[in-house]
Amino acid sequence: MGVKLVQFNVINYPKRRVIGKGVTLVEGGMTLEDRTIENLWESMEKDGSLGLLTHMPGQAGTEGDTVGWMGDFHPPDMHFTYLAGVIFEAGTPAPEGFIYRDIEAGEMAVSWLQDTADVEGGGIHTDGSAYNNRAMQEHGYEYDGSRGLFEMEYQPFERYQAPLKRGELPALDFYSPCKKKEAAN
Repeated sequence: MGVKLVQFNVINYPKRRVIGKGVTLVEGGMTLEDRTIENLWESMEKDGSLGLLTHMPGQAGTEGDTVGWMGDFHPPDMHFTYLAGVIFEAGTPAPEGFIYRDIEAGEMAVSWLQDTADVEGGGIHTDGSAYNNRAMQEHGYEYDGSRGLFEMEYQPFERYQAPLKRGELPALDFYSPCKKKEAAN
């Protein structure tokens, strides 16, 4: 599978809240055979928790859109949280049994990534961060960890879930907090 950068933008992102269920993973410790993230999404689909979230009031996206939030990075041991869920307006209460993470307002680099049939080029999930980081650099931006160490895959229903259900290649938006690069002296 390959990946193509369809579009890159820097937007002013408002304060939001991600609500979902999470797992703790180790950066660099996962293999292609590791199904921890897929199993999380499948269990949420099966137990109805994903349906509950996608129909809850206060969503900041279109009904059916989902997110994979990666944050709470702990650099010494490279642990991080993967939160499968939905994006909501700031302050939306999380239902019992769910966790949340708040996203502070600020500039956000957004790459629209499309899976392709190419053999070379990685995948939208495994290489989204690298593609977004490269696009940021090319446009004079850099990662901004001052708002928390996180990144997020936004999976719009019409470009991600619907194509998957039809057996077609999906697309998603990869979000990273960013700031304009400071000029070198």
